[in-house]
Amino acid sequence: MKNIYRFKVGDFAPSESTRSYTPEGYLKCVNVRLGKAPQVRQYYAYEFPNLEGFTADQTINVYTPAEELFKTEAIKSWDGVDTTDYHPPKNEINAANWKDYHIGYCENVRQEGEYLLGDLLIKDKDSIDLIQNNERLEMSLGYGATLVLEQGTAPDGTVYQAKFINFIGNHVALVKYGRCGGDCRIGDEKQTPKGKTMEVSVNGIRFDIGDNKPLADALKQQQDQLENLKAAKLKVGDKQFSIGDELNAVQAVVDQLHTEKTTLEQKVGDLEKNQMTPEKLEQAAAERAAVIADAKALVPTVKTEGCTCEQIKRDVIAAKAGDALVTALMGSVAVGDAKPEQIDTTFRALSAVKGTHPSNPVADALNHQQNINAGDGKPSGGGEEKTYSKEDAYKEI
Repeated sequence: MKNIYRFKVGDFAPSESTRSYTPEGYLKCVNVRLGKAPQVRQYYAYEFPNLEGFTADQTINVYTPAEELFKTEAIKSWDGVDTTDYHPPKNEINAANWKDYHIGYCENVRQEGEYLLGDLLIKDKDSIDLIQNNERLEMSLGYGATLVLEQGTAPDGTVYQAKFINFIGNHVALVKYGRCGGDCRIGDEKQTPKGKTMEVSVNGIRFDIGDNKPLADALKQQQDQLENLKAAKLKVGDKQFSIGDELNAVQAVVDQLHTEKTTLEQKVGDLEKNQMTPEKLEQAAAERAAVIADAKALVPTVKTEGCTCEQIKRDVIAAKAGDALVTALMGSVAVGDAKPEQIDTTFRALSAVKGTHPSNPVADALNHQQNINAGDGKPSGGGEEKTYSKEDAYKEI
């Protein structure tokens, strides 16, 4: 369903018109190009109050069809309207304000090719001076029209988002720079140079480039590419964005995708690092076999089947809870609360002294060995020679 809005609009925009003075000192300008169609012009959304679906600073391409501008009733509506120096408030001349803005009249309005032409009679002395000093040459139509939100492509290939229909003329305004472009302005054949001149617009600023057609063509090509880019759509996943108007939203999605990609790459790296290769399997099997062997040597009844290496180590340490080495290394920490590295250290210490007498394994664990000899010969007082083994030396007295 199309959305239709009604607005008062001012078309801020070299004609072969001529200028002459009347006996009263008024300036007569004939064959003035007032408007042009078909044409796409740019507006800001804030120029159309209550327009939905656009941000205030968003640019809208609005199409003026020739069949609308040159309707018989539309042309007649401009015949006899006031001429103003710039547009009045709300783009409307009426009985309440005409004395403040009226500087002359527009008459004999007609179509000539793609232009709407008219003759101006300028009565205001200040406005005449501005025209003659080339300060106010361009024309801007003031009118009421219906704005139809409609996507389309103009005959010149320009994409638009809305179009004007049902024009009703209200006034014509003299402006320094009109939205219609340099085509629509007051000219003077006597002041027009013989050499052909061209005007181009770059970022809204117009430049006279003389007869440099290659430059004009190049700039036109760049402008067309820019307009096409603004109208282009970019699809990111299941979302679609207008490149010209939604770059911030596109950037947000791209940033999110980049973050997700970085996270995924990190996860893949972790998986690859922890991947169980044949070499790692062999190493893990050997380590488990060593743990089981050490555990069985320490606590023959310990359960190993279906248990992790850490659980086996904890069960062994729990079984050895009264051992001096366990007490020295674990302190007051319960086996269930101990960190894996503490469990591993204690288990390794127990394994290092397995096979020694369990009542005093600290010496062997710390590589402190004492070989005690009671004597190399017979003991004092006679009797048979007696030596003491390491095992006897550790026995409690």
